[in-house]
Amino acid sequence: MVNEYWGTLSLYDHRDAMFIKSLVLFDRIVIPVPNKPIHDITSQELDRLSADAAFLEDSDAAIIYPWEQDQFDEWRDSFLKESLAAKSTDLLYDSRLWMTAKSDQIKPHGVYDVTAVPIYGAKAQYENIYGKLESPKNNQILELSQLISVPNGVTPLQDIVELRNKESFQSARRALRKWQVDTMPELLSEPSEKLLAKGMEDFKEMLRRYEEEINKGNFKTRKIVVTSLLALGSLLAGALGHTATAIAIISGAAPNLFSLKESNVPAWKDLRDKPFEAAGVIYQANKALENL
Repeated sequence: MVNEYWGTLSLYDHRDAMFIKSLVLFDRIVIPVPNKPIHDITSQELDRLSADAAFLEDSDAAIIYPWEQDQFDEWRDSFLKESLAAKSTDLLYDSRLWMTAKSDQIKPHGVYDVTAVPIYGAKAQYENIYGKLESPKNNQILELSQLISVPNGVTPLQDIVELRNKESFQSARRALRKWQVDTMPELLSEPSEKLLAKGMEDFKEMLRRYEEEINKGNFKTRKIVVTSLLALGSLLAGALGHTATAIAIISGAAPNLFSLKESNVPAWKDLRDKPFEAAGVIYQANKALENL
């Protein structure tokens, strides 16, 4: 039994470069595939999407979710808009959240637990969507922006799957992700500068391993900024008295590798007694970091 980290896509994200990038950053991506042309998706486009999604699913790189518009509309109207107190939201944003909400129902055999997060194409898009929303409750969000290599341009799916199948690449990706979603929140609640320094050295080594492995792929890469969003539950948020100091120490230790900051966004999901939960990934989110 294994735990996996999934990225959820919108109905149209197969048109965007994030589709390819996500294949190296997540254990699997969730791809909504309608059974007939819908909105402006043509029959020809749907045929290509179905073929690509089937190949990736057979390669344990994706999960196909059969898109049912009526079910999505019902969930959107009855649950999401009520949670966010919004009269209208955004189709792309909402469909990513729907795939996230459905993740536990579509786990393949052998997968014990899934952490599924929505993927956003740019910081401006993410902020524009959230700027329209009102909610009686906000989540405190930590934003970890890091400079990292991903496939550049049009890359054959076969080449990416070949890299993904290498145990050394899988190990490097798992270690980096564990630091992001487990180690970092623990460091932020610790006042010890010694532990923070040790955590930063560990991060640099994990990032080095990831970069070494991805550059073994049979495709060109480029560095982009990837921001991981971590929603803090009330237990951890209330204990983060040292947050500002810890953020300054961590960010200052490797300013050319990543930045870290806090923000607040409307909450569509109750974290209850969870200390934190991965809340999303944004690509090309921090141009200032990218230029360092």
